[in-house]
Amino acid sequence: MLLDTPFDRSMPKPTDLVELTYLSEAVSDMSFLDLMRLLESARAFNLEHGVTGILFYDNQQFGQIIEGERANIMKVWKRIQEDKRHHRIELLEIREISERSFPDWLLRFYGGETLVGDYPVLAGMVGGMDKHSLALLNKMRAALI
Repeated sequence: MLLDTPFDRSMPKPTDLVELTYLSEAVSDMSFLDLMRLLESARAFNLEHGVTGILFYDNQQFGQIIEGERANIMKVWKRIQEDKRHHRIELLEIREISERSFPDWLLRFYGGETLVGDYPVLAGMVGGMDKHSLALLNKMRAALI
């Protein structure tokens, strides 16, 4: 007679996948080169830690949504809080998710569509504010009010 085996607790559970959303303000205005350096640094770190998401930038304001396993998100969150390029960091939400919304890391900012037009090689990394991105950024801004 076969007995039911208990659930293997070492396997990652769907509740281990979380999404963290925050807003912050750049200490000083960031040039395109500064933004690209930030994006590349974040992409490398996040790739190593299995973190995905989207980073918004507009008028010295950052909005970011990161997603991944809880332990890795907490590592990234600590790194974000220690980053001296921004301040006034406001945690909006940490919530459990069942799947990722942003499987490809992306930077979105006003004017990004012009850059992609001039530099098509950036299309996979940089984008302008499409309607969905703008709605997300506005929702994050509204959370501060």
